[in-house]
Amino acid sequence: MKEDVKKIAVIGAGTMGHGIAQSFAQAGYQVSMMDNAQPSLERGLSLIESSLGTMAQEDIIEQKIIPTILSRITPTLSIEEAAYDADIAIEAVVEDKDIKKAVFVQLDTYCPPRTLLASNTTFFNIFDFVETSRPDKVLITHWYAPPQIIPLVDVVKGPKTEMANVERMADVLRDIGKKPAVFKKYVPGYVVTRLQIAFQREVFYLLDNDFLSPEELDEAAKWGLALRMMIVGVVQRIDFGGLDLTVRNLEKSLFPPTPLEYKPKKIFELVNQGHLGVKTGKGFYDYKGRTEAEVCRERDLKLIKMLKALKTI
Repeated sequence: MKEDVKKIAVIGAGTMGHGIAQSFAQAGYQVSMMDNAQPSLERGLSLIESSLGTMAQEDIIEQKIIPTILSRITPTLSIEEAAYDADIAIEAVVEDKDIKKAVFVQLDTYCPPRTLLASNTTFFNIFDFVETSRPDKVLITHWYAPPQIIPLVDVVKGPKTEMANVERMADVLRDIGKKPAVFKKYVPGYVVTRLQIAFQREVFYLLDNDFLSPEELDEAAKWGLALRMMIVGVVQRIDFGGLDLTVRNLEKSLFPPTPLEYKPKKIFELVNQGHLGVKTGKGFYDYKGRTEAEVCRERDLKLIKMLKALKTI
């Protein structure tokens, strides 16, 4: 695959962009990571270096190859420079239609005709508003945080996307160790985001009504929900429980009532107070003055150990 695809352009060095860039650089690809703000580029490179250090500590990579990996990433403030000679360009900018539309116009202008143009969008159907001269090469690759560790990537075909290009993208992702989920057509939120939104409604309801603390809720989710999901997912779990039992519970309305239209409260209070989560040192949890890199490192270590136990890395 590296014979056909050599350079990846990643537009946006923020929460997702720097991890996407790291994923490709680790696999041997040349990466041009573009952002329109120098501090964002510096933050992205710093987080990449920290993440690579964590992986070396956990024997995922060798310490001595970190400089080589970093040398494959070229930071730039120029989208034209990033797009030059790129085989794949991935947009990972803020969720704003006008900004995404403008980025795709620029990528279409500056990228070679062969380049696949992908969006990391979570919420938008880019096929409705993105305009390029190559609709057959436009698709979605939706990654999950932290993208350098989480294997799943949603690959979504647009109405005019050639299936061969979807398969080519999926092959590249497999080449870097990812597990692409190929969608025949766009659905808002894909799979995981849709499930997360449904979960979040219940999370907010339980927290706002003080049924239990954030820590206790997370413990319940980890040991009662996530543990089983890692083995049987969400559909096969129904098989194990018995479809007849699930149907009976549905027919008799035995499932607990769900506040579908519930509007969260506490989260808005925290945001208004400037508590935005890990990046500000406090959200629902208080991170006790630790830096963003330190908190991310602790998370990454736990994810790596779990993936090791599952023999996926």
